[in-house]
Amino acid sequence: MKRQFFALVCSAVIMLTTTINMPVTAAQAEQASAPYLRAEIRTDKAVWVHLTGAGLPLTVNAWVLEDAAGAMVPLASVLPNGKDTALLTPAAAIDPRRVYYARVPALNLKARVRFDGWFRTLYSAKPLGATISPDGNTTSFRVFSPRATAVKLYLYDNATDGPAAAREVIPMRRDKDGVFEAILKSNLKGTWYDFTAHGPNDPGNEFYEQKPAHLSDPYALVQNESYGKSRVWDDIHPARPLKGSRPAMKDVVAYEVHVQDFTDLLPVGDDLKGTIPAMAVTGLTNSRGEPIGFDYLVNLGVNVVHLMPMQEYHHYPDSEWQAAFSQDAEMADLAIADENYQWGYSTTHAFAIENRYRQRGTEPGEERQQLADLIDAFHARGIAVIVDIVPNHTGEDMRGSKKPLNFNGFDKMYYYRTDDDGQHIGPYGNEVKTEDRPMVQRWIIDQAKHLIDAFGFDGFRIDLAGQLDEQTLKKLRAEVGENIIIYGEPWIDVTDPYIRANPDWDWYKEDAPITFFQDTARNAFKGSPFVLEDKRTDRGYAGGNASLRADAMKALTNDYAEERESPSQGLNYLDIHDNWALADRFATSGWDGRKGVDAGNYRIAATLLFTSQGPIVLHGGSEIMRSKGLSKIEDVVKQSSSGEVRLKGRDDTYNQRAPNWFQWEQVGQTEGPNNYKAMHAFWKGLIDFRLSEAGEVFRQSTHVSNQYQWILPADESLLGYIIGGEVLVLLNVGEASGTFEDITLPEGDWMLVASDDAVDHINGVAGSMAKLTGDTAQTFEVPAAGVRIWRRK
Repeated sequence: MKRQFFALVCSAVIMLTTTINMPVTAAQAEQASAPYLRAEIRTDKAVWVHLTGAGLPLTVNAWVLEDAAGAMVPLASVLPNGKDTALLTPAAAIDPRRVYYARVPALNLKARVRFDGWFRTLYSAKPLGATISPDGNTTSFRVFSPRATAVKLYLYDNATDGPAAAREVIPMRRDKDGVFEAILKSNLKGTWYDFTAHGPNDPGNEFYEQKPAHLSDPYALVQNESYGKSRVWDDIHPARPLKGSRPAMKDVVAYEVHVQDFTDLLPVGDDLKGTIPAMAVTGLTNSRGEPIGFDYLVNLGVNVVHLMPMQEYHHYPDSEWQAAFSQDAEMADLAIADENYQWGYSTTHAFAIENRYRQRGTEPGEERQQLADLIDAFHARGIAVIVDIVPNHTGEDMRGSKKPLNFNGFDKMYYYRTDDDGQHIGPYGNEVKTEDRPMVQRWIIDQAKHLIDAFGFDGFRIDLAGQLDEQTLKKLRAEVGENIIIYGEPWIDVTDPYIRANPDWDWYKEDAPITFFQDTARNAFKGSPFVLEDKRTDRGYAGGNASLRADAMKALTNDYAEERESPSQGLNYLDIHDNWALADRFATSGWDGRKGVDAGNYRIAATLLFTSQGPIVLHGGSEIMRSKGLSKIEDVVKQSSSGEVRLKGRDDTYNQRAPNWFQWEQVGQTEGPNNYKAMHAFWKGLIDFRLSEAGEVFRQSTHVSNQYQWILPADESLLGYIIGGEVLVLLNVGEASGTFEDITLPEGDWMLVASDDAVDHINGVAGSMAKLTGDTAQTFEVPAAGVRIWRRK
């Protein structure tokens, strides 16, 4: 079922905003049938109108067209097209760049004349940003600003120079497609630059005349913080091709990790902590002599490293942050008293790499090669690398920011979805407008290609992909190729009901154009991330909720209507950066895994995931019971000079640094409330098993009939299954020992490869019934919160 409630675009554009399958109230039904007017400019002599819920007036005097100041624009005619669409023709040409309003006074309806009809025809293939010619003799600057009347380019010697210190100010020339350009006969590598964009003083605009700000380049390769200047840079050396081929989607075992979280506590120099190069340092060990950092991750055995956002993203300026929090003891405990930490889901410059990840003491721009070198190091070990991209919204208008950075100032109403007042909509400050905007669609595809070609990335996770229109995602897939790994979040629908009403744009899991996070399976395995009150009911089947056995069975096979074509349509997972860490959800007390984890249930959750069909992704550190317990459970609200700063608590630690750290001293640790060494070994064993030849039974590209043969005792705490006739899994999520009676395995010799203590799919593990023979009925005892896995030799 699609998320929109009407089958055809515009059939009823005032949409119901209730949740899927929720009953429609009388008030909502009345709203859906109320008259609604939408208007858009097509040319300087054509305004298209669409009126639903009322008869379409066909006389000139029934309509009013006026400019932003309220001055009426005489109309020559009203030309009907369909029963609810018509063309208004002004008596004289109007300026398509200006804001106008269409009104039907008799119906008390008024709508801004949107620019969609014009904007959807604008496209340019010219290179955007600052590019140095192959011979090094020229540098070209280009920006797309379709409604601007003028754009000026400012060149600087230093990143800190103000406009008055610009060494040159260059008026740029506009071409017919809305691209402003300046081509200079010199190699300007290292030059800093920014722009001013000038345009009409109309409602919703943020040109220099409304907000006098200098703008950075949305295509900049190097950026001095989100709110600073851009820098001219040239090509780098991309990573070598991946040793071997990129994993097919069915084979993906991805490991999500954040550069700062992973490297802050590594035993490296202060110039490296929290940086890209630190992640590639080999030979590091903790006090127990256990490999940590890069070697740890390589040894774990995953085949895909999933980097959280690496593109330049919004931070609070250090001066503002330190003025507010440098003396705040609570912020110091969270390692955020001196610097605003973020996960990075507020991109401001999609072609630049986050400058704070650069090795300290190196030149701005060097972060680009440092990232390519990190990817190269993983490629040399046969590990693919993908990266989080966040194209559905940008860092403009987020976290108190009111200054235009780039898109707002170049043309807010082109780049973003806006309301009839020309103001931003959406839960994250803005929503990027991909539909009816060919140059925004190009921006998304360009950044993806750039990350592949310039650095060597092997794919992407797309944050809040549900806010991007379906056709753009299909085009992205076609442009980058089928061997590029792509998955994303299907949730958080677009805010504009007009877009939601179009089935060609709006999508959800059943018609997803990319592989999507399968939250239904997640909830079955370990519980919903939004409910955590009762250990007995809120931790999924693995946590002991026996009533979810049937749900867990569907999750294991990806037996969902939206995955009818392939189990690789959905991506299975337990936890991810958002919401509760798995260790805290399975904590023995206080939802704090540092104090102890219910290890048996934790192992069951891992077993369910690793023996399920389809690709999987791991939240980095879950294999060593990584906890966010340092964070408070409840939200904490602070204040800076630009407004509220909210620390959202243990279920969303996106702006708390210390709770997200990899505690490298825990690797190999056996003493204390948690046996981290044993849990790490268990997860590593499952990874090795899944990616082995024997693990092919979990990695089917199509649904195989009877691939899972279920063993279902009357006690729903017990679940058994034989996969592909090759692997037997027995689980007991209950609090007492359980019995599986009269199980007959397929013929052959069987070996115990996993118990509560270890996983070894090659040599087997010790334990009761370590060796079995098929074709004989047998009875099995599995302890409380226990796991047993056999495979046929």
